[in-house]
Amino acid sequence: MTAEATGNRRSEALAARHEAGARALAAFAASLSEAEWQTRVPKDGRSVAVVVHHVASVYPIEIQLAQVLAAGTPVADVTWD
Repeated sequence: MTAEATGNRRSEALAARHEAGARALAAFAASLSEAEWQTRVPKDGRSVAVVVHHVASVYPIEIQLAQVLAAGTPVADVTWD
């Protein structure tokens, strides 16, 4: 198998995993009662609603990053700060 074919397989697998995660989050969110939305996450303190919103709001950024990487563009100037 060529390096390009291997990269394509890995990209497809990553995309499928990302889509499955988004579907799982949507299904989880759709199943919550109002009381469950307001439940505080242990050791975190934020409500389930805030955590779900945070995770969902990051999806566009992850997709943009994946597109940049797929195009072979280096990611520079990224730090933990």
